[in-house]
Amino acid sequence: MKFLDLLKNSDRDFKKNLIFFFLAYFFVLFNYPLIRASTTSLFFEAYGAKSTPAAWAWAIVFLSVSIYLCNKVQKKRSVQFVFTAASLISAVIFLAGSLSYFQGHKLFAYLSFIWKEICVVIQVHLLLGYSNNFFNKTDFRILVGPVGAMGSLGGILGGLLTTGLSQSGGTLLVLQTGIAFVILPVVFFIATKNVTAKTEVQKSPVASLDTPDLKKYVLYICSMVALAQFIINIADFKFNLAFELAVPTADLRTAYLGNIYTWTNALTFIFQFLFLPFILLRVSEKNLHLFIPLSYLVCLVALILGSQIGLLPIALLYIYFKAADYSFFSAGKEILYQPLTGSQKYGAKYLTDMLVYRSSKAFIAVVLIYLQTPSILDMMMVGLLFIWLFVVVKLFGLHRKLFL
Repeated sequence: MKFLDLLKNSDRDFKKNLIFFFLAYFFVLFNYPLIRASTTSLFFEAYGAKSTPAAWAWAIVFLSVSIYLCNKVQKKRSVQFVFTAASLISAVIFLAGSLSYFQGHKLFAYLSFIWKEICVVIQVHLLLGYSNNFFNKTDFRILVGPVGAMGSLGGILGGLLTTGLSQSGGTLLVLQTGIAFVILPVVFFIATKNVTAKTEVQKSPVASLDTPDLKKYVLYICSMVALAQFIINIADFKFNLAFELAVPTADLRTAYLGNIYTWTNALTFIFQFLFLPFILLRVSEKNLHLFIPLSYLVCLVALILGSQIGLLPIALLYIYFKAADYSFFSAGKEILYQPLTGSQKYGAKYLTDMLVYRSSKAFIAVVLIYLQTPSILDMMMVGLLFIWLFVVVKLFGLHRKLFL
């Protein structure tokens, strides 16, 4: 196994640094279910599930500003310093949210709900950025799988702890425990070696996409990313609406969400390490990308036609959509970048991962503020999935022309 060979042939300092990095990454993903479940429960209690799209839209704005500020500070200070500052600020926001909510002030419950996504994105963004700079390209490829495994395991155990603590001590205990685990990764990450960020001088992120066909190819990838975000966020909102009605109290909601996140991470782990290695070797890229929206469509139609609709079928749909997005779609998207040159990959990733990903989440959040009827949500998802299938067919027609 390449990972074991890497450990065997590495010096003591490399192993020590790798262990500290793994522990930091593990506890970042471990704290996420605790923070997410508790802040979501308090938000539902204060504002209701129908307010989540507006909060998602604000979260994108806050996230964009936060990433910009982190990148500015990182030019002058170490990534460990930025990570520490971001984690401590997040802990203060979550603590203020918990204390103010139970004193009858709802505003910080809103801010905590927004900040939960910003916290984990910044922490993961900084950790993965560090790994890209510290580990060489060969080592990084070997470590991608184990890092993903550590993250999934952290999410599974964090979800189990969320449910257990909620049942025994309530939502406040879950949130306060989560705050401690927001800070804990700092202890390990500041023990890692400092590295100087590698920067590339480039006139424009999209300057390398210099032919009409190449631009069209990346446009199709962008369309798929946007459609995936539309579908996932509609499914998320659909689950929130049903969840609020079916589960009446904050503590029960926190416990239920802990189970949801446990099963989501467990299914993601199974998909990533049992199914994906087989699929990537035996199934064509086109068939993998057709399978994702087709499987979503089959699950959605089964849900719509089901004679007994309750929370459980909607929860199962949500779990599958999330797990497939984290595993199948994430891996399939990366494969689409492989035929591109280094500079072209940079331009394509900038468009999809930075611009389209965030703007599509913001756009669908705004749409969901005004369109909240379950039947309309179902029709939107069906229509978007057919468009997704059409985009896949067009993309691979162009893929065959450009790269085969």
